[in-house]
Amino acid sequence: MKKKLVIVLVLVLVLGMSVVAAACGGEAETTTTGATTVTTAGPTTTGQATTTSGEAAGGPIKIGYNEGFTGFMAYDCELADRGIKTALAMVNNEFQGRPLVYVAEDNGSDPVVAVDKARKMVESDKINVMIGPIFSPSAKAVTDYLAKSSGIPQISIVGQPTENLETANGLAFIHTGFFDSHGYYFGKYLAERGYKTANVINYDDTPAYALTEGFKKAFVEEGGGQVFSENYVPLDTVDFSGYLTAMKPADVTVFWVFGNGAVPFVKQYNDYGLKAPLAAPMSNNFSDEQLAELGDMGAGMVACDYYAYTLDNPLNKEFIAAFEKLYPGQKPTPQAYGSWQGVMMYLEALKATGGDTTPAKVIEALGKLSMDSPAGKFTIVPFKTAYIAKRDFFMLEVQKVGDVWTWVPVKTYEQVLLGDLESIGQ
Repeated sequence: MKKKLVIVLVLVLVLGMSVVAAACGGEAETTTTGATTVTTAGPTTTGQATTTSGEAAGGPIKIGYNEGFTGFMAYDCELADRGIKTALAMVNNEFQGRPLVYVAEDNGSDPVVAVDKARKMVESDKINVMIGPIFSPSAKAVTDYLAKSSGIPQISIVGQPTENLETANGLAFIHTGFFDSHGYYFGKYLAERGYKTANVINYDDTPAYALTEGFKKAFVEEGGGQVFSENYVPLDTVDFSGYLTAMKPADVTVFWVFGNGAVPFVKQYNDYGLKAPLAAPMSNNFSDEQLAELGDMGAGMVACDYYAYTLDNPLNKEFIAAFEKLYPGQKPTPQAYGSWQGVMMYLEALKATGGDTTPAKVIEALGKLSMDSPAGKFTIVPFKTAYIAKRDFFMLEVQKVGDVWTWVPVKTYEQVLLGDLESIGQ
């Protein structure tokens, strides 16, 4: 009897100490180890085993971001990182009392490294959702790994080529749509503006081919236009003189050039006295800083995209205010919006599951999602092996707003399905 009494007293003492320890919550903190950033909000414990699975009641929910913080996609990845951090700040880094943990890894925009980082995030960090990667080949490889391992949902940031459907496996959510449809609506818009002939010059990159195929379907096949030349140049090209001098005069020049080549292309185009209007199939290839460098040379340039901070609605104003609070003097870009929306989509799905992060249940909830956003209402729909959105898609023009050159919406294709070319018009 004495032995049993001692055991009971010891158990009571241990339980009492556990309650005291649980009551001593810690402040939110951010730690960085190597290329990994982990942001934890809410109670912290020391010297005790912690539950890393978000499926456990009250456990942390871990949001993974697998991106190329170094390498040629570094700028885009940093912009998307800001969007995720803005989303977390807007919900006070918690969901229904549970801490939200942000786990970011640098994959250098290398598909092989991206899979290695994904494996670490899934097996060691126990993430519940994957945001990104942006780089299409990395996104494709990571989705394939997730399908073969954890089955957790993957939410894209920017558009993707339809070839990524090969590994989507029913867990990829491409809410910003496929490049095919982006190019299609851009070609449709240029035809509606009365252009009949075009030259195309692109970086030799996967999205360029998808964008151009969509553009030609609308501009040539449906609009009766003609493409005089179609060139694909190496990704590191910054001298475009050989291509520009060989172009036959046309009504419009469509170009997919980004990063370090974007500004030089426009400057060289003007230096050679070329007069055809410039049309870029994606506005996020030119930030406000780059447009400021171009000044009057960029005026009137047109593009398309799924978001612009100049959209006038209450949710966008709220988003911009939260973004500027973290990044004074900066405005959210399409990359930032895309990642922000990814986080908000996941949290909205968790509301539907009652906080259950079981991948199958979250994917089911995401697949039925319909919500308002800073870019207007969008509805997630199943699409072949993935999920995409019906949403507004914007045609934009470079205009001066106050003393800032930026992208301004000039036409909206309302609630269109941003799928592949077979789905256009559905």
